Amino acid sequence: MDPDDPERMHFIDSLWMDLDTGDAPIAVGAVLEFVGRAPAVARVRQRIAEILPGAARLRQVPVHSRTGVLQPKWADAEPDLDVHVTREAVDDLGRAVSELMSRPMSHDRPLWDITVFTGYAPREWALVWRIHHSVADGEGVTMLVGRALDMVPDGGETLTDWMVSQALSMRPTAPGGDADSGTSPMDRALTFARHSVDQAVAAAAMTPATVRGLLRMTPTPPSELSGSPAPGRDWRAIHLSLAEVKAAGKAHGATINDVLMSAVAGGFREVILANGKDPEDRVVRALMPVSLRTPGDARSNNQVSMMPIELPVGEADPVARLGSVVRQTRQGKKSMVPAVVGAVSGALDRALPQPLAEAIVPKFGWAFGWVLDTLVTNVRGPSEPLYFLGNEVRYLSPIIPIGTSLRTVVGINSYNGSVNVSVTGDSLHGRDDRVLLDGIRLTVDSLLPQ
Repeated sequence: MDPDDPERMHFIDSLWMDLDTGDAPIAVGAVLEFVGRAPAVARVRQRIAEILPGAARLRQVPVHSRTGVLQPKWADAEPDLDVHVTREAVDDLGRAVSELMSRPMSHDRPLWDITVFTGYAPREWALVWRIHHSVADGEGVTMLVGRALDMVPDGGETLTDWMVSQALSMRPTAPGGDADSGTSPMDRALTFARHSVDQAVAAAAMTPATVRGLLRMTPTPPSELSGSPAPGRDWRAIHLSLAEVKAAGKAHGATINDVLMSAVAGGFREVILANGKDPEDRVVRALMPVSLRTPGDARSNNQVSMMPIELPVGEADPVARLGSVVRQTRQGKKSMVPAVVGAVSGALDRALPQPLAEAIVPKFGWAFGWVLDTLVTNVRGPSEPLYFLGNEVRYLSPIIPIGTSLRTVVGINSYNGSVNVSVTGDSLHGRDDRVLLDGIRLTVDSLLPQ
């Protein structure tokens, strides 16, 4: 196996393909909301056609190897924009996104689609972009979607251009090296950890924080929050004020991420209470994706590892709950758990034949419930407004898939003064999703300075 073949799926990319059982697809993406009149679908197709030459993965399909031993390979297949870009009139945006997330994606076509939704509110419309998770992780999706989003109304610099330039300008310069040498302390740590699983384990032993982080991934019996999701998806979102989240953090010496993770803990506490359970002395085991992407890397693939965190749902006091989250995240910053997990993934990429991966991953997806209850993503977006065909993006909310034994996941994205929080659940737990979002909002409000 040649893991460095640019057209060959790496293990993580192929993993998402293997977990896709043919029901609701394992797709990520974004919901972009606008005020005003929606553009004609022909104009949307024209804009997407303009960016296709620079986005190879939007023009490719997965092809399995003839021997069945290697991971699938990407092959060119020009998309039919009449199929990939459509427009629908709907009564409710959240319900429309939920239904869209339930639609399978044909592997005979490039694994993405765009739907323009209108009719759910006067002079409001939304553009929903789905991309299969085998194509890209959350940051990779931002890089792809960002090719169609402009930094000014008249066009010119795109969000992707801006992200790459910002990353390159902020890349640290190591003593005796240059900005492109990749020799920052974190780069060296990641390179060291990726070299082999043995070295990664040795690196883990270097810090108690890493050991504590790995222990959080020790298997324990699944909770009532996990379990195989029912068919169909339920997607909902709320929009918080970034200024208020910052104020809550400043009042308690916490970061924005700390406040949001504490708010998610508060939301899950309300879910447990609403279902007649006792949250005392409990935690909700969550994983947070951590990007391993090199600054300036605009490739659309999966370059992500995981950081475990125990959401202290047993703590009734929001301030004390926030303090617990702060202590964990400070330990996490000292931890090399993401590097260790990344190294294991790299080793599997080189050693695990495709037939074995296809046999193991789908059949043992239930095992995820023994190490986690949920997934929480938090992606920092631009603080300036973005534009699509001259229309200002009002809100930008993430789409995160569920599957295997994960029944509820939370996606968070900051953008232009707002914090957009979305929850994806299955079709049977819509009430829990509403309670979760209400609890998140209530927790943030309770942490604001009086």
